[in-house]
Amino acid sequence: MNTIDKNIYLNLTKNEKIYLGEVQKKINGEFTLQKFSFGISIANRTSIINHLIKNNDFEKYLEIGVRDLRNFEQININYKIGVDPLPTKKNSNVIVNTSDNFFKKNNEIFDIIFIDGLHLEQQVDKDLKNSFECLSPNGYIIMHDCNPPTEFHQREICEVNGNPNKPWNGTTWKSYAKQRINNDKVNMSCVDCDWGVGIIKKGFQKKFILKKNLNYKILNDNRISLLNLISVKKFLEKF
Repeated sequence: MNTIDKNIYLNLTKNEKIYLGEVQKKINGEFTLQKFSFGISIANRTSIINHLIKNNDFEKYLEIGVRDLRNFEQININYKIGVDPLPTKKNSNVIVNTSDNFFKKNNEIFDIIFIDGLHLEQQVDKDLKNSFECLSPNGYIIMHDCNPPTEFHQREICEVNGNPNKPWNGTTWKSYAKQRINNDKVNMSCVDCDWGVGIIKKGFQKKFILKKNLNYKILNDNRISLLNLISVKKFLEKF
């Protein structure tokens, strides 16, 4: 059970706050304020990445799909590179190109790689394969949008009736799930916050046994075991 510290809190609105250790359940997973290795923060992809960097003394970071640099600019590490064909902001550390083209030319090894580019299974499969090839032995691959809460959220097309701003996770989860099904030489967890933050490192896992074609019903019926879904508190204990 989480211990809530009412002396430490974050104001959300004029009349609402969240206390340290408090966990609220939202459609995109746990919304919680926790103490990470680098300090106190809301649990999301950024805090998870920074926690792993701090705890492992990582030095080199790669982000696939920076878009508005909201996550990229908050990553605390000595050396970082972002890749995006259409970033909405300029940054000298961002390479304006597709991830496919970047990986063809890349000769560097990275300690932590965050995949958050095109949220479609076919592309994420390629980004995963290429990331494994340039990951340091003790490094981590982090994936966003691994836990779509409904079938609507995992649609293949982002826009809905011309509106591009509806919540969209795409089919990233399928690429993550296929590693759970086919690869026993990795260790995987998905943190239940911020639409599902997948964590992959080299190691060992018992494969998820699947006798049918992978589809959303399989995910919905086996969410915890297929994703190896863990709470934020469990993440902090484990990592």
